[in-house]
Amino acid sequence: MNPLFNRVDIFSVIEHQKQELKNAFQTVTNAELDKDSVAVASRLIEEFSINVPVLDEEKKYATTNEAQVDVSHDPRRMIRDRSRPFHIAGTEVRVAIPFHGDAGLFEVQPTMFTLNPPFGEIRNHELHLVYLLTDANFDVDAATNRTIGQVKQYLQSLQGSAEQLKSEIQQLVNAMIAKRKQERGTHSQIVASLKIPIKQAPLNPPPTAVLTAPSKKQEEEWDVFISHASEDKETIATPLAEALQAEGLRVWYDDFALRLGDSLRQSIDRGLVRSRFGVVILSARFFEKHWTQQELNGLATREVNGEKVILPVWHGVGFSEVRNYSPTLADRVAVHTKDGLAHVVQKIVGVVTRK
Repeated sequence: MNPLFNRVDIFSVIEHQKQELKNAFQTVTNAELDKDSVAVASRLIEEFSINVPVLDEEKKYATTNEAQVDVSHDPRRMIRDRSRPFHIAGTEVRVAIPFHGDAGLFEVQPTMFTLNPPFGEIRNHELHLVYLLTDANFDVDAATNRTIGQVKQYLQSLQGSAEQLKSEIQQLVNAMIAKRKQERGTHSQIVASLKIPIKQAPLNPPPTAVLTAPSKKQEEEWDVFISHASEDKETIATPLAEALQAEGLRVWYDDFALRLGDSLRQSIDRGLVRSRFGVVILSARFFEKHWTQQELNGLATREVNGEKVILPVWHGVGFSEVRNYSPTLADRVAVHTKDGLAHVVQKIVGVVTRK
């Protein structure tokens, strides 16, 4: 399992939603406002508010499977070499709690949080709590209830922020509508005060070419986009990104590309679209993440025309693990981090510079 509520903070989400609201309002026509400004306001408030998940605890259920459990870190066991996994037969108990609401908010850190967040997995609008057990006396029900209690505290804090956001959105929408009406009223007054006869402009005036300098973000393009699980940053993602930059490649990497106040989702989407290749660091942690799966899906959509975009890097996994995650990825030629960082960099640079 991976930690919940730790991908992006709620303040960034709130600012992102308000900015997206402003952008959306620019597309609202005067005709729409004249027809029903209340309906326009309601639609925008509904679209840009956030829907905090609510757990349906009464419908929770469990599944069980036999499993091999690594007990190398169990201090109660006599194990000679704890630097290597030591597996024994055990049981995997997976408790699933359905929920309704925005699943992405399980990755958002609320205003109130602890340094020990709850752990879990999000699958198909269910919160999964996984226990690998070798002790028949372990109280799964008690452990589940403790984690659910933690999760509900985090969601309660997010709910407070959601209510604050909705209030701010309501005020923002009303202010933008009022400003638009004021501007139109001023325009009407100016026109009415003219003593000179007014000639109506043609219905379809010829377009006027306007030269504008492209913004910095429009100009940005990258050679490679690095998709990775946050747990793999120190061991491989950051060293690989720095090494590829040292080779002269333009690298989209979250630590390099994101700045204070940036929209996380917009920045990632821009990186996915404007990067020539996607370096995907496949690891056990990568397979568990909802966010990394979305990035991989975004890269895969660019290969529908047969263009090679995804460059897989296997980190601590073998063929069977990758095949279980994605048979199509398992069939691709990949580079392995066990062969050394220099080898990985050499292979990636070779592909990128060949095109």
